[in-house]
Amino acid sequence: MAWYKFVAKLSHFTFWFLKGLTDFLDTVFAGFWLGLMGENSLDYSDEMYYNQTNYYREDEYNQSGLFEWEKAMIEKHFSNRGTILLIAAGGGREVLALIKMGFEVDSYECNPALIEFGNRLLQKNNIESKIRYLQRNSVPGKMRKYDGIIIGWGAYSLIAGIKKRLTFLAKLHPFLKEDSRLMISFLRTEKRSRKEKIIKNISNFFRIFRNIEKTELGDRLVPSFVHYFNEEEIKGELIQSGYRVIDYYSIDYGCVIAGI
Repeated sequence: MAWYKFVAKLSHFTFWFLKGLTDFLDTVFAGFWLGLMGENSLDYSDEMYYNQTNYYREDEYNQSGLFEWEKAMIEKHFSNRGTILLIAAGGGREVLALIKMGFEVDSYECNPALIEFGNRLLQKNNIESKIRYLQRNSVPGKMRKYDGIIIGWGAYSLIAGIKKRLTFLAKLHPFLKEDSRLMISFLRTEKRSRKEKIIKNISNFFRIFRNIEKTELGDRLVPSFVHYFNEEEIKGELIQSGYRVIDYYSIDYGCVIAGI
């Protein structure tokens, strides 16, 4: 065999070997640690990730406005003079953009570092509104009816366990008017992969000994917890929680609009 052919074939072989090894190690990593980590560990892992990632605490990102798909869905389903409850406000990107669009926004976040940055950002932009602290996966204690509720970008995918997600959705009901809209964005997948099934099986093997809620298809560590939804799953969770699905978007990112 000519030398150049041998080298080319060897490069292909090593490429696919290393890719397979990397995928295998990533799958085992996610399954093993999901099996060991309980609710408190997963919550602290999420806090560590956002505390160590500067991107979400930079002016450039948080003053960049809404993503095109966010803006399109909000303009389509929300009145620009309405009141909005924003949960998982992060460092203030959505708060700032929504206020500039004319909305009155009550915003909440569970991460103190993001709250501190976000409130400085709003102050620099001469906005009196403040992001308030709200315990993870909970709703405000002060009851108010809103024209719309928005769960911050991708935050619904950070809630581990269907029971917790359904409870959270149900608790939002009293904050909605009959014609109000709920907007949820999420990490999406078209179909369940073999890798997801292996992660679930490895994780649940370890969770048997810990007597904690089972890992679901779509759960991953990247390195903090995320859950990938397919269309049937995200719509099903809303319907189980007493909502009706009004619109669905899945081109650039996953997004669903619902009402009661």
